[in-house]
Amino acid sequence: MIEQRPSAATAPSRTGSRVMIVEDDRDIAMLLSSILAEEGYGTHVVTDSRQALETFERVRPDVVTLDVMMPSLDGISLCLELRRNTDIPILFISAKKEPPDRVVGLRVGADDYIGKPFDNDELLARIEALLRRAQMSHDTSGAKQLRFGRFVIDSGSVQAIAGDRQVQLTPTEFKLLRTLASEPGRVFTRDDLLTGVWGYEPGSDTRLVDVHVGRLRKKLEDATVAEVAIETARGFGYRLVDTTRGR
Repeated sequence: MIEQRPSAATAPSRTGSRVMIVEDDRDIAMLLSSILAEEGYGTHVVTDSRQALETFERVRPDVVTLDVMMPSLDGISLCLELRRNTDIPILFISAKKEPPDRVVGLRVGADDYIGKPFDNDELLARIEALLRRAQMSHDTSGAKQLRFGRFVIDSGSVQAIAGDRQVQLTPTEFKLLRTLASEPGRVFTRDDLLTGVWGYEPGSDTRLVDVHVGRLRKKLEDATVAEVAIETARGFGYRLVDTTRGR
């Protein structure tokens, strides 16, 4: 087992969050640790999965990343063991990335699943989203809100509030905004949005998504919302960018 923490010379942590990385491939484990440490996370690397439960109890991380294929205790079994006593977010990072493998991973209690090789930005976005969901679920005062500086998306009242003004949105526009804002930085494909916002079959009417995104952008611009921006990932879909990061 290897433990790695940011050194004293590391810039102050932006998140203050701890990630336990369970990965038997030392090179991949150290790559993950480096990527996360550069973003201000504290990292704890476990290369022998048999020691993962002991390390978890000692470290009490905020997020756990698991490989599926490990020689001693496989990731599926470890996930099941962790889920017996904790609701800490769990992210599978695995070369087994076919739909059936993802389904198994999610069914045993993982919160998300990303394949190898992974995109660094996507990895970071998913971990940030897991942390955000966990924080919201344990904060009853703000459990129905997403906050980006002075811009608030309130699911309880179904309102988007910019400072002291309400942004007038239709129910569909609000749901679209809430979906995009749930995972800032993640690219939602048009099919993702068709399924999640409208409940339509993938590929049924992607133009519908484009029109609504255009209208939502215009309303946010008219309301001078500077805390978030909706970007186009050409050829893929859309992402919401949290412009308050790093301020």
